[in-house]
Amino acid sequence: MIEKISPNFVGKQTKKTNYTKTTPRKWTKEEIEWIKSKYDLGYSINEIANSVDRSEVSVKIKLKRLKKNNDTYNEKWRQEKYFYNNCFIADINPTRILDLYCGAESYYKKNNYNVVTNDIDLNIKADFHLDALKLLCKEYSNNKKYDYIDLDPFGSAYDCFELAIKMAKKGIAITFGEMGHKRFKRLDYVGIRYDIEKIEDFTIENLIKYVQKIGLRNGKKLEPKYICNWLNISRVWFEIKEKEKQYPQIKE
Repeated sequence: MIEKISPNFVGKQTKKTNYTKTTPRKWTKEEIEWIKSKYDLGYSINEIANSVDRSEVSVKIKLKRLKKNNDTYNEKWRQEKYFYNNCFIADINPTRILDLYCGAESYYKKNNYNVVTNDIDLNIKADFHLDALKLLCKEYSNNKKYDYIDLDPFGSAYDCFELAIKMAKKGIAITFGEMGHKRFKRLDYVGIRYDIEKIEDFTIENLIKYVQKIGLRNGKKLEPKYICNWLNISRVWFEIKEKEKQYPQIKE
């Protein structure tokens, strides 16, 4: 269950008019970011509505309008992301890519890379339309491997880390949408998943360390090549190297 948003981020009540059945309340930027992040993390409309003290209808309409504008969601930092995508591809030279959250237009497909695309939205042209984790499970069970896997969700890709790291051979890119929770001083999501107990420990560096631990237990060393921090979002490109085997010393 989601805790309620802070009253400091709640919009002001407006006056009822002849065109509204209820007394409307303005949406603040903080409320919009809140419902977007909770929706992307898989919470139900009912839970999200309760957390912001709004009706389910109100939340549904707002999310629907936001979805129509999703193409501009990344606009401010998209070009920088593409620049480092290019740099990283030049570094690791992948021959097979998995774009797990490809969106309306896959960067890799657009640039003619050998890529398998996925997006849960049926209106988007992609090779698969599956939940990201379900697709990874399907591909892993078929012993599929990719040189490079891109995890670029609107929310968090936490549930996909383990399998993506198992399947990626040369590199993996992760967009950490959960960094937006820091603005609200919320630790409920990262506390359970990343073992972060203090707001001062809620840093991209600690999220990177957590991902690296997953890599090590899978016999892989993940080295951050590029790190970008934007408003409420961070993105890291990890180069993957096989972990050096430790052989026991033989006493003479």
